[in-house]
Parts: sequence; C-alpha cells; structure tokens
Amino acid sequence: MDIADCNNHVKSAGEFFGPSCAVDSLSNIYNPLGDNSGELCKLCASKVLGQKCTAHDPYAGYQGAFKCLVDVGEIAFLKHTTVAEMIGSEQFGTIKEDDFELLCVDGTRRPVRDYRNCNWGQIPSNALVTTSAKSVETRRRYQKFLTKVVEMFGSTTANPRPISFPNSTFEDRGGFNDRGSFNDRNFNNRDFNTIDPRPISIANRTFRIFESSPRYGKLYDLLFQDDSVSLKSIPSDQQTYSGYLGVALDAILGVRQCPVKSMTMCVTSPAELTKCIRMRTAMKAQLLQPEMSCYKADNDLGCMRAVRSGVADVTMLDAGDVYTAGLNYDLISVLSEVYNLGKPEYFVVAVVKARDADTELIYLKNKNTCHTGMFHAAGWIMPLAHLLANERIRNYGCDSLQSAASFFTKACVPGAMNPEYLTNGVSYSHLCDLCHGTSFRFCRRDHSEDYFGNTGAFRCLVEGGGHVAFVRHATVLENTNGKSREYWARNQLSRDYELLCRDGQRAPVTEYARCNLGRVKANAMVARGGRGYNKTEIDAYINVFMYAQQFYGLKGDYLDFALFTSDRPYNDVIFQDATQKLEIVPPSQRHYREYLGPEFLRARQLVDCRAGAAALRSTVSIALTLVFIVSLLRL
Repeated sequence: MDIADCNNHVKSAGEFFGPSCAVDSLSNIYNPLGDNSGELCKLCASKVLGQKCTAHDPYAGYQGAFKCLVDVGEIAFLKHTTVAEMIGSEQFGTIKEDDFELLCVDGTRRPVRDYRNCNWGQIPSNALVTTSAKSVETRRRYQKFLTKVVEMFGSTTANPRPISFPNSTFEDRGGFNDRGSFNDRNFNNRDFNTIDPRPISIANRTFRIFESSPRYGKLYDLLFQDDSVSLKSIPSDQQTYSGYLGVALDAILGVRQCPVKSMTMCVTSPAELTKCIRMRTAMKAQLLQPEMSCYKADNDLGCMRAVRSGVADVTMLDAGDVYTAGLNYDLISVLSEVYNLGKPEYFVVAVVKARDADTELIYLKNKNTCHTGMFHAAGWIMPLAHLLANERIRNYGCDSLQSAASFFTKACVPGAMNPEYLTNGVSYSHLCDLCHGTSFRFCRRDHSEDYFGNTGAFRCLVEGGGHVAFVRHATVLENTNGKSREYWARNQLSRDYELLCRDGQRAPVTEYARCNLGRVKANAMVARGGRGYNKTEIDAYINVFMYAQQFYGLKGDYLDFALFTSDRPYNDVIFQDATQKLEIVPPSQRHYREYLGPEFLRARQLVDCRAGAAALRSTVSIALTLVFIVSLLRL
C-alpha cells in the first residue's frame, strides 16, 4: 500500500481498497482537512441522515463488519472470536462457519477456528483509561472498585436474587450520585471488601455489565465488548500507553510511516527560534510527520542559502524576499498566508497621524519615515517604487538605498546597515536613526529590533518620531482600539491615523482598498526548486503545515500554542499574527514571477533594476537568438 498522506492513513486506505465501509472515516478526527474520499463509506448501510458511516451504522463494530461481509463485502477485518459469536445467532441462523475462511499473511487460507496460526497480529484488548493526574493509590481504588463491579454484574450464568434500595441512592453504596456523577469523597472512603455482592435489579431485570444487544437495542459492544468475561488490573508500571501497548505500538506507528522523515525550518531571530521549538513540540504531540527541527541563520539571506544547500528545508519570507529567493537561489513558494482579504495578498499603505497636516505623499522630502525592513514589499519596494516612478526622488542608478538616504531626513529601515543589503559597501547611518534596538540588535532586520516588521514600523510612527509609516493595510486596525495589549498601543485609536493616497488626498484607515500604494502577495513559505526540487518532499512539507493549522490555527490566550499568535512583546513571529489560514500555492504559480505578479515585478525593477537586469538580459538574449534563427531560416 502506497502512502498517500503521511498524516492521514485513511487516504492511503481509500486509494488502496475499493468501495468499503470504514466507520468514521469521514468524521472530523480522521478527516481534519475534509478531503477524504467517500469510497470508504460507500458500502455502509444506514439510510438515516447523519448516521451512515458512524457508530450508529448497522455495519459499525465487529458484528457490524461481519454483517457487512455477509451482505455486500468481500473481506472483513475482525476480532478472532467474532465469526464464532455470530454463527447461530438469530440474524445469521442459516450461515455456517464453513462458509468463511481466514486469509493469512503468507497468502494461504485457513479455517476460521485456526486463528492462532492464521492472523495479522496479536494486540492488547480494549482498556479503561483515566487521567495520569490521579495518584497511584486512587487508580488502585478504581481497579478494586471495578473488580467488585465485575464480581457483582459480570456473570452471565448466575441467577442472583434482585435487591432494591427504597431509601437510598447508589451514591451510598460506592461512588456515583443520583445525577450520575462520580463522588470522590464517598469513593475514597469506601471499603470495597464490604460491598454487598448481590446485583441490583431494576424492574426485576438483572443488570449485566457485558451485555448490549438485544436488551439495549440492535447495537453491540456498548461500553464493554459483549464477549468480555472479566476485567484485569494493569500493573501501575504498565499504565502508560507505551507500557500497555508494548510491541503493538510498532504497528500503530507503522501506519504513520512517511517517506520524508524530517523537515527543518530556518528562522532568523531568538524569538523565532523559541517559537519554532514550541511548534516542533506541538507537532510531535499530534504525531505529525515529517518530524520538524529548527535551524537559526543570521538573516533571511542566510536562510535562503541554507534551504538551497539542504541545511534547512523551508522558511517564511516576505514578498520582497520571495523575489530574491527565487531569482538568486531557485526557491519556490509552496504555502502562502491569507489575511482579512480572503486571498493571499494585501494592500500597502502609507500611514500618518491625523493631526499631522503637513505630511503629504507627493512631498515627503526631509520627513522622518518608518519602514518594515530593507527590501520588504510594504516597507521598501512599493513606497520607493511609487516615489521613483513619479520622480519624487532621484534615481541613483537603481541604488534605492542612496535614493532614500538623500530624500529622507531620518528613518528606521531595519537592515539598512547590513552589509549584504548595501550597494558598493556604502551605508547611511541616518536611515537607522529612528530605530529602537539596543547594542548589536540596533537596526537589525529581525525581531531583535523593536521597530522591525509591520507592527514595529507602526510603533515607530506612534512613539519613535516618524512622520509616516509604510505598512500592511490592516496594521493600524490590529494595534489600536484596544486590540493590542502592549503599553505603547494602549491609548491609540484608529481615528487618530489616516492614509495617504496616491492622488494627494487622505482617507480613514478603513478605506485601504481605494487609498493604497499597491497590492502585493502575502508572505510565503519557500522550499527548494530548480535542480533540488523533489515533489515528494514538497508535498510532505505542505501536508504537515496544513494539518498543523487544523490543530493550532485558532487564536486565544487559552491556547498553549497557536501558529498565528506571537508571545509578547513580539509580533509576527515566523507567521504574521494577522494570518487567518495557510493556503497551498498551486504548482503553476510557485515560480517567483508567477507568484508575485507583474505589478510587483515592475515595482521591484524600479527599485533594484540590477536584480532585474539579469533576467532582462536573459530575455533580450533569447529574443536575439530567436531573431537570428528566423533569419537563418529565411536564408
């Protein structure tokens, strides 16, 4: 059987078997992504809405699976005693044991009673479980209590005298009150050696703990298996799941095999590394495959190199970095974030304080500016492209850093002093004058710098002396009106800020759809492309995060871990906090040009035409080659 989905063996079974009845194969717990095939429920028998392929289906359970085999199936996977139990029963009175055979793993067949020599493995029986928070002594009392219950109500042959309790409740006798709730006080004080061993009879019908059908309807194995004869106490040192399952655990884990054993995520700051480690633990708790590990690089360019070389497998990047990763490192986008627009994209806006009437988009010279990061889409590419296209600032041979340095008086551009982002090795320290980081963290292009990212750029506007901040469209709304608990945002109201429009007007921060600097693609997860492309690996990386967001995609302080929430005082760690979900990038759009689109590519070429020049020269070269070929053909 091929593995169709590392984290959902139901899909593998669905692609292997024909029409079947695998009860609960479409339930949420076994179908978290909602894309399981209906083939595994096709043979189920219930015609009642909401009951087909559930525990209420006539083909549910061991007896139900046997009935499915008799009625419509070709093979049933059962407990070794099921056939013998069902033969001769009222509903199968005409069926004989010789009508069935066992299929052995060696390809042979054996009689039904030869299950010891023809079986697919021996596993522990069903078990009663409780919380590990209970002490060993309390668990021992549970065992003693249940042992007495079996002595009283487990027999199927005795005919004991019924007993009634006209002036008492069952709580008086051992632990359950009249509302059906367990009473620890009475239970812990109870001496189970003195419990009356006679069974309780209600309406002259003696209760049997291992009895289901026909007394309680047509369903079998209610609470306990109907063929149970007793309960056996499990020693305290074997009460963990691994201690109880033993070698059977190998088979359970074997179902979760994955052709891709591991995946390494690259991060760039201590805050991201901490969250990455927590993410790894959370994924492991859900047994998600492949197993995740974390690798920290110095910056995003370091992560790009790590992914290309195989040191890491995936990393999250801003749209501006997706361009660099695709152009210079052959990386492709595989997953994208989705914010409040319902699409993997956002608007870039220029935000100013409403009371600051002197700041205009058409004339920002000598203003103080706040940026998300060097070569980020919202904080650098789109605003610089707008100013260059409208000739508001001078173009220094596509050296956008020098263009900005000659135009803005002071700024916070995280990464502006990073040697890897400098042109000709020249830095402009005043582009970091507004930054807030301390020591070596000052003006770093990661979460070490307080004014890094969208929230950081807005914070720079609020408290750092900036006149304008270039950010994602929803940033102001996410950090005002009580949405943020950070001290610097507590008294901020969205009406205190406005957007600068391209036509020179202003607009409320809610009108970003008509007042913006352009629309760009959302942050994306990138992986190896080019010669390092491996479809099996890519599918596994996508798969594990799609499942992870089903378990950890919610938001709230009550959660131990959430994919799209950052621990204070940080924001947008690995994933943007505004992310509502992750979306798979279609294979046809994974190349950086297809993912980013023409609007962003034009903006990027305006800002950094050196990067686009290589692609442009390549295009010109191809065109000249085609012309030359056509000319030869004409000759």
